[in-house]
Amino acid sequence: MNELLHNHVITDFNLDIQNNLEDLLNKINIFREAYGKPMIVTSGIRTVEDHFRLYKEKGTKAPMGSQHLQGRAVDIYDEDGELMKYCKENVPLLESIGLWIEDDNSVPRVHFQTVPPKSGHRFFKP
Repeated sequence: MNELLHNHVITDFNLDIQNNLEDLLNKINIFREAYGKPMIVTSGIRTVEDHFRLYKEKGTKAPMGSQHLQGRAVDIYDEDGELMKYCKENVPLLESIGLWIEDDNSVPRVHFQTVPPKSGHRFFKP
């Protein structure tokens, strides 16, 4: 949970977000166990302030529909693409756990979320 919270404590967030974080933690830990390799969280829950700062640093507009704001998303470092490759080779695992993946190889991370995107696709474009 500390990895998902980063510099926050769970009681900083309302009960819905706390429940979302517990669900995310359970699901990502099931995936982590199946993957069997270290997974480094680069971003978990974000406050609105964190979110705006992050996107300001990138020089782009912050998407306000981000699941990070609701405690339903986590980014895992993936410099060599091995994690994304594993995800694409193990779709039934993702389906059984209830995880969706942002299909974006422009950044060295895999974005997992616990709710389907508008498209409903297991792998979706940002």
